[in-house]
Amino acid sequence: MQLSACLLCCLLVAFPSGLRAGHEMGTAFEPDARERTKRRPELEWDWGHTYTRVTVDNQRVSSVLSHMLRYNFTLPRVQLQRGVVYMGAASRLRRVIHDALSGKPIKVGIVGGSVSWGQGASVRGETDWFSLLGHYLVRAFPNTNVTTRNGCTPGVPSSYMIMCLELSVDTDVDLVLTEYTLNDGHDSNLYSNAIVKGMERLIRRIMALPKRPAVIMMHHMTHYMGSYPPGHPKHFGGWRHFYESSEDAQGALAQYYDAQSLSQRTSLYRLAAFKQQPGFLWENFMADFHAGDLGHAAMADLVVYLLQQVALDLLLHPFGPEDEAIIAEGMPQQTMYTDNNPPYTTMCHVGDSFKNLTLSSEGWEYINEGRPDKPKWGWVTSKPGSMLSLRLDTDRSHISTSTEPVKVFLQHLRSYENMGMAEFSCTSGCTCEPVTVDAHITMRVSQLYLAELKVSQSKACVVSVKVLDKSSSGGGTKFKLAGVMLAERPGVNTGLRGVSGHNEAFGLSVHTGDVTQVTISKDGRRGGWGAPDRRRRRGNRLL
Repeated sequence: MQLSACLLCCLLVAFPSGLRAGHEMGTAFEPDARERTKRRPELEWDWGHTYTRVTVDNQRVSSVLSHMLRYNFTLPRVQLQRGVVYMGAASRLRRVIHDALSGKPIKVGIVGGSVSWGQGASVRGETDWFSLLGHYLVRAFPNTNVTTRNGCTPGVPSSYMIMCLELSVDTDVDLVLTEYTLNDGHDSNLYSNAIVKGMERLIRRIMALPKRPAVIMMHHMTHYMGSYPPGHPKHFGGWRHFYESSEDAQGALAQYYDAQSLSQRTSLYRLAAFKQQPGFLWENFMADFHAGDLGHAAMADLVVYLLQQVALDLLLHPFGPEDEAIIAEGMPQQTMYTDNNPPYTTMCHVGDSFKNLTLSSEGWEYINEGRPDKPKWGWVTSKPGSMLSLRLDTDRSHISTSTEPVKVFLQHLRSYENMGMAEFSCTSGCTCEPVTVDAHITMRVSQLYLAELKVSQSKACVVSVKVLDKSSSGGGTKFKLAGVMLAERPGVNTGLRGVSGHNEAFGLSVHTGDVTQVTISKDGRRGGWGAPDRRRRRGNRLL
């Protein structure tokens, strides 16, 4: 069920609505998305004088939190309250807001899919919900250096980010938001739920980072939920019930780890489904399966409202020893699902991390074939017989009793001229079936591909790459290695399922350097602005 849902998502992303025979969400969604989902200032509101007469320690709340409370909401207050589905003690989040109000620098990151990457918004980096949040945070804390980083990877499930978290999030991050409910598809099991198991491992990976960051789970609606039911004049065939989402099962994770949980579904449903209130209809919020500008604004509203409530609570209950003691405890030692720990190490190695795995590099040179602003480092050679050896940790005995092999994916360049062939093999400490790779392709593109090895478990596995004295490109023998990724769990059904695989292109542009991750700070914005991006195509699949 989960895989088929992911495939459906990818197929729908592949074909722009303008190329379809009618809109996949029905005739109500056929008018131009930018026009019907644009923000409506006449519906917005702010706190005004709400807190002018409220004082704490003889200080007006409106003065103490003046910058934080300055924000125009799209959703009514009641819907914001409904959308905050789990608040909890929020000790980690209280620390983040306390530090920001105290002038300490904070970093905020996000991992998720195409919605949070900016799909559906009119201008990525400006009108998508995480960028709206980033701009708000810079304004809300004028005496603090706030940096936000969008590390989302479109069209990819959460299982990939368990492996490659460090490629999307700074290790010294203070707050991380997650958004995977749409991308992870469906699993109707309540107890043994594969989606919840995967999200638990991702949350633990995040919470184990050096600064013990806070985690906020943002839940976007699943496919067809933001549409009209059978019997409605706008019904077209596709529809999902309110309960057909993994976010309710994931609620157990929010409670177990005290991670705050926000629900787009719950915040919109009363207005769009029950009341069908003009200006707040499904077609106003949703471009297709992705939120449009108004939907993105509503998602930003939820986070801002949550942060404001935490700040107000800090005035009544200041951050203190009790909060510090809870944070010092760290995560629960026992996972919610038995034996569901992830490896708490980097599993996706590029750049310096990849170079540091090298044992020997006879005949190879580590060079940058990109630009200073978009580097493309890697080991490169054109000499047949050149041997590169990497030392990898494929041991998973600390998280699993399985003795099955662990998949290892080596990123290598393929291009249309002067490329050679190489053999990938296990040469010490582990075993695997060797694989021969031809780096020549007929398409006139240069792109990273993956070579997959199924490697026995070992703390000191040496994988070697030897350039062969043969070529299908007319004599060229160039070969380039750019990185390596190790599956987080043993077994043949783990690894990059739904992302890429052996002999397939790996073009997640956010993680290959082709697209700049959007960052927002006092110094301005990098990335985004709706500029054309190079993104991966698998057939017609665009990531």
